[in-house]
Amino acid sequence: MGRFRTARALVATMVATAFLAVTGGVVADAPSHAAQTVSISSLKARAIYFQQAGKTADRDLAVSSMAATSAWEAKLWSGFVASWSSINNAMTMNTSVPSGLPGKGHVFVVLGSALTSSGKMSAKFERRLKLAVKALQKYPAATVLVSGGAARNGVTEGEAGRKWLLAKGVDESRIAVEKKSSSTIGNAKNSMALLATSNASSYSLISDSSHLRRASVLFDAASVLVQEGTGKAWSMERLANVAYPDMAGAGQGPLSDSSVAYTAGNVASLFGVSSAYNKLVSAPPTTPVLTGLTVTAPAKVTYRVGENLSTKGLVVKAVYDKGAYAKVVTSAATLSGFDSTAVGTGETTASYTDGEVTKTSSFRYSVIRAASKLSVKLSTKTIKRKKTRVVAKATVAASTSRLVPTGTMRFFLDGKLLKSIPLTAGSKGQARFTYPKISKAGKHKIVVKYLGNDTIEPARTPVTVKAK
Repeated sequence: MGRFRTARALVATMVATAFLAVTGGVVADAPSHAAQTVSISSLKARAIYFQQAGKTADRDLAVSSMAATSAWEAKLWSGFVASWSSINNAMTMNTSVPSGLPGKGHVFVVLGSALTSSGKMSAKFERRLKLAVKALQKYPAATVLVSGGAARNGVTEGEAGRKWLLAKGVDESRIAVEKKSSSTIGNAKNSMALLATSNASSYSLISDSSHLRRASVLFDAASVLVQEGTGKAWSMERLANVAYPDMAGAGQGPLSDSSVAYTAGNVASLFGVSSAYNKLVSAPPTTPVLTGLTVTAPAKVTYRVGENLSTKGLVVKAVYDKGAYAKVVTSAATLSGFDSTAVGTGETTASYTDGEVTKTSSFRYSVIRAASKLSVKLSTKTIKRKKTRVVAKATVAASTSRLVPTGTMRFFLDGKLLKSIPLTAGSKGQARFTYPKISKAGKHKIVVKYLGNDTIEPARTPVTVKAK
């Protein structure tokens, strides 16, 4: 099955993955108030317009801006426009039934063609149905959906196709009919709605090679429409196709501008945004201009001296045309101003450039002293009264290796300060002290304290010894 996943599906998967990676999974975050001024339906119309105009950067901006209202729909559309672009560039046409399609759960969707005025089958429709019979013979577990509702003499395309298949020996249980549509737009919308209620997991379109590219875009769009309506992912896959070769070179090379524009008008109709789309065609919008930047601070805004900036949870959004568009640009933004070398507060600035326009926004952070760890090693913990002198070797280390502890190390015995030893950079955080002889039997507490300094916190380590 995998080798028949079309190029557009592979591109769609990669773009959708990239979309999530760039947004860091936070595209659903509440945007700035201004970014809510453009409806998601208007953004869909703009995405379709920019697609047909070949302005992919503007198209992607419109798609990413949908996340302000629905991260789910933005994800769906990012995959859809990528697959649409792939189809516009080229598309494989299978003039014979391909091998390797799923053994179960697969549907061959036959796109209807106008009947004669008396309700009889046209030659175009019949040749598509002949391909369907071959497909059903090769895949005994597959089913067929005949789509078409333009009635002639009281007969719909779907019903005429069903009767023709029955006459050719196809079992009635393998035939489904869609008989409401009067165009390829309706074929896609109504057929996908039917498949969404079935047990099918994949499908192939059967039509003329001159028709399949537009039909495939519309069926992909209809899949998005189904998922928008349910709010749930749909694993339905469009795999390969079966094409009657009515046009030489079909699928090879990019489509003409007029073909792309025609399909775009169909897509706008399917999503119910034709009015907004047509207005854009009549009065093309200018290229969006970067007008602002918003920053959601990272989850971590308190650091110890010497720590690096954490960008986990950081979200940088570029705002265009004063909120008409917005997109997450976290990975493309430049961060400056972070400094954790000293205790205090600071401000980190994010900047982003698009064209000749650069915008900035900042967030605050604070720096506290580095943590310290004090270890103490004793020459012995068992003491002979009036004879043994315990040697204590103390080593303090900061939580970051960039810092060398300086300050003072103090040595105590049973609560009494016996020695203060200064630590310099050359001390490498170490101090050594030989305790006096202990005359009293029993347990005694040795405590070593590091007093800390401006950049490192103090530390304290107690050790119990026993004198006999």
